[in-house]
Amino acid sequence: MSGRPIVVRPGEGARVGNVEFLARTRDTPRFTFGIIDFAAGRLLEPHVHDDEDDAFYILEGELTFITDEGDLAAPAGTFVLVPPGVRHGLRNDTD
Repeated sequence: MSGRPIVVRPGEGARVGNVEFLARTRDTPRFTFGIIDFAAGRLLEPHVHDDEDDAFYILEGELTFITDEGDLAAPAGTFVLVPPGVRHGLRNDTD
């Protein structure tokens, strides 16, 4: 870690498929942050991150978070933080 602010201007994040990463674990321990265009009908199978927090903020539409405790509807404006070791997946049931 560099010990100074990390600034990522619009469109300058690291791109991997449909994700633009703004912060990665190589930039800041245990934390990633990205912008994801999560297509209608898409399912991301439940999985676990052993050593990193997974944070989500829904800008528009609605996602369903799949957890061992049940499904959680997350409409626009919802923030979800998934700690390390917690199984989670995502589903977009909307158009």
